[in-house]
Amino acid sequence: MVKALDMLENEAEFDVVIVGAGMVGASTALGVSDLGLSVLLIDSFAFQSTMPDYTPSYDARSTAISWGSRDILNQLNVWADVSDHASPISHVHVSEKGRFGVTRMSADELKREALGYVVPNQWLGQCLLKKIEEQQIPLCAPAKVTSIHSVDGRQLICLEAKDASTARSKNISARLIIIADGTCSSTAGLLGIENDVEQYGQHALIANITTELPNDGVAYERFTSGGPLALLPLTERSSALVWTHDSESIQTFLDMSDDVFCQALQDAFGERLGRITRCGARNSYPLRLVRAKEQYRPGILLLGNAAHSLHPVAGQGFNLALRGVSTFLETLKKVELIRGDIGEISILKGLSDERAKDQATTILFSDQVVKVFGHSSLLVGLARDMGLIALNNFPMLKSVFASQAMGLAGKKARF
Repeated sequence: MVKALDMLENEAEFDVVIVGAGMVGASTALGVSDLGLSVLLIDSFAFQSTMPDYTPSYDARSTAISWGSRDILNQLNVWADVSDHASPISHVHVSEKGRFGVTRMSADELKREALGYVVPNQWLGQCLLKKIEEQQIPLCAPAKVTSIHSVDGRQLICLEAKDASTARSKNISARLIIIADGTCSSTAGLLGIENDVEQYGQHALIANITTELPNDGVAYERFTSGGPLALLPLTERSSALVWTHDSESIQTFLDMSDDVFCQALQDAFGERLGRITRCGARNSYPLRLVRAKEQYRPGILLLGNAAHSLHPVAGQGFNLALRGVSTFLETLKKVELIRGDIGEISILKGLSDERAKDQATTILFSDQVVKVFGHSSLLVGLARDMGLIALNNFPMLKSVFASQAMGLAGKKARF
């Protein structure tokens, strides 16, 4: 699976080259390969040449997978493996500390097996890379893209060994380059693609915690004056915590002893799961809304965080990205059937236009949740209470909300 730069044939030609072999890039590569097209994955990380045995880690970061994303992973023939360590979300409980508004949703009332799932990132990534290996998709790592030029409708890419003491490089070409190497992509930067960035002045603190009482598959979203916190079910008594704090105060929470931190979390969350008995390693990262000013050019397409990076409050970032992958693969299949050129600007514009509404809706929802629940006005607080109560008591409204959150709004892509 993993190829050193020296093993890659100079001036090799591919239908699609994907920069970034993370969850979005790997998912895209599997779909492209399934369509019978040649694809190369490139990443700056030095992946192992063979997959190690998976060992669950208490401190592993996790991702919330919507029902719609489960369908996409199933189409990619990955879900059967992923489900071995996927914790189903059977209920969602949304509340605000010190106020009376509450919304509850359950999989049963929506006639679903689960509202979504929580999967350790390490396991999800390993399942994707295992499938990459099975399909013999070449992965060139560690390597970085140093230049991209368009010549006669193809994209010429210069690759350089990332860890070389002396310069070693190879030239390859592709009909289409997918840029999926993360927020504020360095590869997109080579092309002069800029980003609109809105800083929230917040950091997300992430950790896994253990509680006295079982979580029964309930995902909690709790809004507090200090920032929203989410607890997502991992095992019977462990949950993944995402807790938002002002950037000025985040270090205080990182420096606390485990006992003091657990008590601070207990004060914010309450007693719904009994006593918080254990806290794992704590990490944090700054929160910002990032959108690429250009998501496509002739022969170039941005996917995942390279195109848009959201606030984690609604857990929609990866799910939005995976829907973008699904739409791309559906478009690619149609173009190949008519022997079209997937790198043609009109096709990429059509693809971007098709994704625009979903992106705008999801980004607006995540952004406004942060701002509305961060407002201290009494009138806004009362409006929040009424909104949560209305959402809880009107089935049609709840169904629309749940459909969006579960990634089931709009048409279902098939590839």
